[in-house]
Amino acid sequence: MMMKQVVRAVAAATALLVGMSAQAALVQYRMTGVVTQSGVFDDGTMVAEATPVTISYSYETKQPSSEMLRNDDGSGIAAYDFLRPYHFKLRVGDHRARVDGFRVTLNNDLNQPFGDTYDLEAVGGVYIDHVLQPDAKFTVSLLSQFGNTGALRSLNLPKHLNEWSFDAFRSARLAAAGDRTLLMIRIDRIRSTVCAQTVPGTDDCAE
Repeated sequence: MMMKQVVRAVAAATALLVGMSAQAALVQYRMTGVVTQSGVFDDGTMVAEATPVTISYSYETKQPSSEMLRNDDGSGIAAYDFLRPYHFKLRVGDHRARVDGFRVTLNNDLNQPFGDTYDLEAVGGVYIDHVLQPDAKFTVSLLSQFGNTGALRSLNLPKHLNEWSFDAFRSARLAAAGDRTLLMIRIDRIRSTVCAQTVPGTDDCAE
C-alpha cells in the first residue's frame, strides 16, 4: 500500500514538472535593421548610415518578475531581470556590444489610451568592442500606436513579437559614457525561436 502511494506521489510530481516545463521555454530573439545615425567610436571610426545591424537576446519565460503592477483589467507594468547565460548583444560592421545583465520591461496599456511598450535595457554597463564601459547604455524600444491590439497580450514574457504591431516605432540605441550616442538603429524585422529544451548552463537550444 505504501509503495503504491509513493508511486502515485512520484507520478503526480512528474506530471507537475512536465506541465511546468511545457509552459516555460527559452526564447531566442533576433532583430535586424539599419543604422540611422552614428557617433564616433573609441577607435575613431563611424558606421555608415544604412549599415545592416543584428541584435540578439534570449530569456526564459518562466523567469519571475522583478516588478509587477497589474490592474484589474489586465493592464499594467512588469519588469524581468536577466543575467548570463542569457544574452543581449549587437553586431554592426566591425563593432560589437554585449552585456552581462539586462532588464525587459512590458507596459501593457491595452492600447487605451496609449500604445503598448516593450523595452530592453542593459544593466551594469556594456562591453563595447570587448571593453567594459560601466556607464554605457544599450536599449531597445518598441511602441505600438493607439488602437493596435496585436502588440502585447499580457504582462507575461512573450514568446513571439509581431514587428508590425509595434507600428509607432521600433528602435535601438547604443551610447558611451556621458550619454554620447554611438548608434541609433531602426529595427525592421523581429524573429524568435522557442526552445523546448536547452543545453544545461547555456542559452543554447538542445537538439
